[in-house]
Amino acid sequence: DTHELAFVWNRKAEVLSGMVPPHLRLGDLEDFRDYSPDLIVEVAHPAITHTYGPQFLEHCDYMAGSPTAFAILDTEAAMRRAAREPNGYGLYIPRGALPGLEDILRMVENNSLETGRISMMKHPSSLKYHGPLNFDLEAIDRKTTVYDGPLRSLCEFAPNNVNTMAVFAMASRLGFDEIQAQLIADPTLEHHITAVTLLGPDDGGPRYSLDLVRRSPAGPRAVTSTATLSSFAASMIRSCGGGDGIFYR
Repeated sequence: DTHELAFVWNRKAEVLSGMVPPHLRLGDLEDFRDYSPDLIVEVAHPAITHTYGPQFLEHCDYMAGSPTAFAILDTEAAMRRAAREPNGYGLYIPRGALPGLEDILRMVENNSLETGRISMMKHPSSLKYHGPLNFDLEAIDRKTTVYDGPLRSLCEFAPNNVNTMAVFAMASRLGFDEIQAQLIADPTLEHHITAVTLLGPDDGGPRYSLDLVRRSPAGPRAVTSTATLSSFAASMIRSCGGGDGIFYR
Protein backbone atom coordinates (compact mmCIF):
# COMPACT_ATOMS: atom_id res chain seq x y z
CA ASP A 1 0.00 0.00 0.00
CA THR A 2 1.12 3.54 -0.70
CA HIS A 3 0.42 6.57 1.43
CA GLU A 4 0.31 10.17 0.24
CA LEU A 5 0.64 13.10 2.61
CA ALA A 6 -2.53 15.22 2.72
CA PHE A 7 -1.39 17.95 5.13
CA VAL A 8 0.73 18.70 8.18
CA TRP A 9 -0.39 20.94 11.03
CA ASN A 10 1.76 22.21 13.87
CA ARG A 11 0.86 24.56 16.68
CA LYS A 12 3.95 26.57 15.74
CA ALA A 13 3.63 26.93 11.99
CA GLU A 14 7.18 28.24 11.60
CA VAL A 15 8.54 24.84 12.61
CA LEU A 16 7.33 23.44 9.27
CA SER A 17 9.30 25.94 7.18
CA GLY A 18 11.84 24.15 5.01
CA MET A 19 10.47 20.75 6.04
CA VAL A 20 6.98 20.65 4.50
CA PRO A 21 6.00 22.18 1.14
CA PRO A 22 3.81 25.27 1.59
CA HIS A 23 0.78 23.69 -0.12
CA LEU A 24 0.79 20.87 2.47
CA ARG A 25 0.93 23.12 5.53
CA LEU A 26 -2.44 23.46 7.23
CA GLY A 27 -2.78 26.81 8.94
CA ASP A 28 -6.03 26.23 10.85
CA LEU A 29 -6.89 22.72 11.99
CA GLU A 30 -10.59 23.56 11.58
CA ASP A 31 -9.94 23.50 7.82
CA PHE A 32 -8.84 19.85 7.70
CA ARG A 33 -11.88 18.94 5.57
CA ASP A 34 -10.55 21.02 2.68
CA TYR A 35 -7.71 18.51 2.24
CA SER A 36 -10.01 15.41 2.07
CA PRO A 37 -7.77 13.12 4.18
CA ASP A 38 -8.49 9.40 4.48
CA LEU A 39 -6.66 9.21 7.81
CA ILE A 40 -5.60 11.84 10.34
CA VAL A 41 -2.67 10.86 12.57
CA GLU A 42 -2.26 12.79 15.82
CA VAL A 43 1.25 12.94 17.29
CA ALA A 44 0.90 16.26 19.08
CA HIS A 45 -0.98 16.38 22.38
CA PRO A 46 -4.07 14.82 24.04
CA ALA A 47 -5.84 18.17 23.62
CA ILE A 48 -6.21 17.47 19.89
CA THR A 49 -8.48 14.50 20.58
CA HIS A 50 -10.41 16.44 23.22
CA THR A 51 -11.12 19.28 20.82
CA TYR A 52 -11.24 17.76 17.35
CA GLY A 53 -11.54 13.97 17.67
CA PRO A 54 -15.30 13.64 17.10
CA GLN A 55 -15.11 16.09 14.18
CA PHE A 56 -12.32 14.07 12.56
CA LEU A 57 -14.37 10.88 12.82
CA GLU A 58 -17.25 12.48 10.96
CA HIS A 59 -15.06 12.76 7.85
CA CYS A 60 -12.23 10.18 7.99
CA ASP A 61 -10.38 7.56 10.03
CA TYR A 62 -8.46 8.87 13.03
CA MET A 63 -5.35 7.52 14.75
CA ALA A 64 -4.90 8.93 18.26
CA GLY A 65 -1.20 8.89 19.07
CA SER A 66 -1.79 10.39 22.53
CA PRO A 67 -4.32 7.98 24.06
CA THR A 68 -3.96 9.50 27.54
CA ALA A 69 -6.71 11.76 26.14
CA PHE A 70 -9.18 8.97 26.91
CA ALA A 71 -8.48 9.25 30.64
CA ILE A 72 -10.91 12.18 30.58
CA LEU A 73 -14.35 10.58 30.92
CA ASP A 74 -16.17 12.97 28.61
CA THR A 75 -13.55 12.57 25.89
CA GLU A 76 -13.62 8.78 26.04
CA ALA A 77 -17.42 8.74 25.90
CA ALA A 78 -17.54 11.19 23.00
CA MET A 79 -14.95 9.25 21.00
CA ARG A 80 -16.67 5.92 21.60
CA ARG A 81 -19.95 7.41 20.36
CA ALA A 82 -18.26 8.90 17.30
CA ALA A 83 -16.54 5.60 16.47
CA ARG A 84 -19.89 3.78 16.61
CA GLU A 85 -21.53 6.07 14.05
CA PRO A 86 -22.33 4.03 10.91
CA ASN A 87 -20.33 6.25 8.57
CA GLY A 88 -17.45 3.89 7.80
CA TYR A 89 -14.83 5.75 9.84
CA GLY A 90 -12.98 4.25 12.80
CA LEU A 91 -10.78 5.21 15.72
CA TYR A 92 -7.32 3.63 15.68
CA ILE A 93 -5.13 3.36 18.76
CA PRO A 94 -1.45 2.43 18.23
CA ARG A 95 0.10 -0.10 20.58
CA GLY A 96 3.18 2.01 21.31
CA ALA A 97 5.41 0.19 23.79
CA LEU A 98 2.65 -2.12 25.09
CA PRO A 99 3.80 -5.76 25.20
CA GLY A 100 1.33 -8.55 24.53
CA LEU A 101 -1.46 -6.59 22.85
CA GLU A 102 -2.63 -9.73 21.06
CA ASP A 103 -2.79 -11.63 24.37
CA ILE A 104 -4.82 -8.81 25.92
CA LEU A 105 -7.31 -8.72 23.05
CA ARG A 106 -7.62 -12.51 23.05
CA MET A 107 -8.41 -12.58 26.77
CA VAL A 108 -10.99 -9.83 26.31
CA GLU A 109 -12.63 -11.77 23.50
CA ASN A 110 -12.76 -14.89 25.70
CA ASN A 111 -14.04 -12.95 28.74
CA SER A 112 -11.06 -14.29 30.69
CA LEU A 113 -9.39 -11.03 31.76
CA GLU A 114 -10.50 -9.89 35.20
CA THR A 115 -7.86 -7.36 36.17
CA GLY A 116 -4.35 -6.19 35.39
CA ARG A 117 -1.38 -4.10 36.45
CA ILE A 118 1.19 -2.11 34.50
CA SER A 119 4.45 -0.44 35.42
CA MET A 120 6.90 1.69 33.49
CA MET A 121 10.50 2.28 34.47
CA LYS A 122 12.55 5.11 32.96
CA HIS A 123 15.58 7.26 33.61
CA PRO A 124 14.51 10.29 35.74
CA SER A 125 15.50 12.72 32.99
CA SER A 126 13.00 11.01 30.67
CA LEU A 127 10.06 11.84 32.91
CA LYS A 128 7.71 14.79 32.43
CA TYR A 129 5.79 14.41 35.65
CA HIS A 130 3.55 17.15 37.06
CA GLY A 131 1.90 15.37 39.97
CA PRO A 132 2.49 15.72 43.70
CA LEU A 133 5.91 14.63 44.99
CA ASN A 134 7.60 14.57 48.37
CA PHE A 135 11.07 14.58 46.79
CA ASP A 136 13.01 16.36 44.06
CA LEU A 137 12.65 14.41 40.83
CA GLU A 138 15.88 15.87 39.43
CA ALA A 139 17.84 14.73 42.49
CA ILE A 140 16.91 11.03 42.26
CA ASP A 141 20.05 8.90 42.63
CA ARG A 142 18.48 5.49 43.13
CA LYS A 143 15.48 3.48 41.93
CA THR A 144 12.43 5.43 43.15
CA THR A 145 8.68 4.94 42.81
CA VAL A 146 7.21 8.19 41.51
CA TYR A 147 3.56 7.05 41.41
CA ASP A 148 1.63 3.97 42.49
CA GLY A 149 -2.15 3.98 42.18
CA PRO A 150 -5.09 4.11 39.74
CA LEU A 151 -4.09 4.88 36.18
CA ARG A 152 -6.50 7.76 35.61
CA SER A 153 -4.62 10.21 37.84
CA LEU A 154 -1.25 9.21 36.40
CA CYS A 155 -2.46 10.05 32.89
CA GLU A 156 -3.11 13.57 34.15
CA PHE A 157 0.25 13.85 35.93
CA ALA A 158 2.43 12.41 33.12
CA PRO A 159 0.51 12.47 29.81
CA ASN A 160 3.68 12.35 27.71
CA ASN A 161 5.13 9.34 29.52
CA VAL A 162 2.25 6.90 29.96
CA ASN A 163 0.46 6.65 26.61
CA THR A 164 1.32 2.95 26.63
CA MET A 165 -0.58 2.55 29.89
CA ALA A 166 -3.60 4.28 28.33
CA VAL A 167 -3.56 1.78 25.45
CA PHE A 168 -3.70 -1.01 28.04
CA ALA A 169 -6.72 0.59 29.75
CA MET A 170 -8.60 0.89 26.47
CA ALA A 171 -7.67 -2.44 24.87
CA SER A 172 -8.27 -4.45 28.04
CA ARG A 173 -11.64 -2.75 28.63
CA LEU A 174 -10.68 -2.62 32.30
CA GLY A 175 -10.69 1.17 32.26
CA PHE A 176 -8.53 3.83 33.84
CA ASP A 177 -9.80 3.37 37.39
CA GLU A 178 -9.52 -0.40 37.61
CA ILE A 179 -5.92 -0.70 36.41
CA GLN A 180 -3.18 -0.15 38.99
CA ALA A 181 -0.25 1.73 37.52
CA GLN A 182 3.26 2.31 38.73
CA LEU A 183 5.80 4.81 37.40
CA ILE A 184 9.40 4.24 38.50
CA ALA A 185 12.48 6.40 37.97
CA ASP A 186 15.84 4.61 37.87
CA PRO A 187 19.04 6.58 37.04
CA THR A 188 20.88 3.36 36.08
CA LEU A 189 18.56 2.58 33.19
CA GLU A 190 19.50 2.68 29.53
CA HIS A 191 16.11 1.26 28.56
CA HIS A 192 12.44 2.07 28.97
CA ILE A 193 10.90 -0.97 30.64
CA THR A 194 7.19 -1.73 30.46
CA ALA A 195 5.84 -4.61 32.55
CA VAL A 196 2.25 -5.86 32.33
CA THR A 197 0.50 -8.47 34.45
CA LEU A 198 -2.79 -9.98 33.24
CA LEU A 199 -4.95 -11.87 35.73
CA GLY A 200 -7.80 -14.22 35.01
CA PRO A 201 -10.88 -14.77 37.20
CA ASP A 202 -10.36 -15.59 40.87
CA ASP A 203 -12.51 -18.68 41.40
CA GLY A 204 -10.83 -19.88 44.56
CA GLY A 205 -8.36 -22.19 42.83
CA PRO A 206 -5.04 -21.55 41.09
CA ARG A 207 -5.38 -18.30 39.16
CA TYR A 208 -4.26 -17.74 35.60
CA SER A 209 -1.68 -14.98 35.20
CA LEU A 210 0.51 -13.73 32.39
CA ASP A 211 3.54 -11.47 32.87
CA LEU A 212 4.80 -9.48 29.89
CA VAL A 213 7.94 -7.30 29.81
CA ARG A 214 9.30 -5.04 27.08
CA ARG A 215 12.78 -3.47 27.29
CA SER A 216 13.48 -0.80 24.69
CA PRO A 217 16.81 1.04 24.42
CA ALA A 218 16.44 4.71 25.39
CA GLY A 219 19.05 7.20 26.47
CA PRO A 220 18.62 9.81 29.21
CA ARG A 221 16.07 12.56 28.44
CA ALA A 222 14.35 10.42 25.79
CA VAL A 223 10.57 10.51 26.34
CA THR A 224 10.08 7.53 24.05
CA SER A 225 12.39 4.65 23.20
CA THR A 226 14.22 4.11 19.91
CA ALA A 227 11.87 1.22 19.07
CA THR A 228 8.71 3.27 19.47
CA LEU A 229 9.09 5.15 16.18
CA SER A 230 9.16 1.97 14.11
CA SER A 231 6.27 0.54 16.14
CA PHE A 232 4.24 3.71 15.57
CA ALA A 233 4.97 3.72 11.83
CA ALA A 234 3.88 0.10 11.55
CA SER A 235 0.67 0.92 13.41
CA MET A 236 -0.03 3.86 11.09
CA ILE A 237 0.33 1.74 7.97
CA ARG A 238 -2.32 -0.64 9.34
CA SER A 239 -4.68 2.13 10.46
CA CYS A 240 -7.22 2.84 7.76
CA GLY A 241 -10.25 1.37 6.04
CA GLY A 242 -11.53 -0.92 8.80
CA GLY A 243 -14.95 0.68 8.99
CA ASP A 244 -16.76 1.79 12.13
CA GLY A 245 -15.41 0.95 15.58
CA ILE A 246 -12.25 1.09 17.67
CA PHE A 247 -9.17 -0.74 16.48
CA TYR A 248 -5.83 -1.47 18.16
CA ARG A 249 -2.79 -1.57 15.92
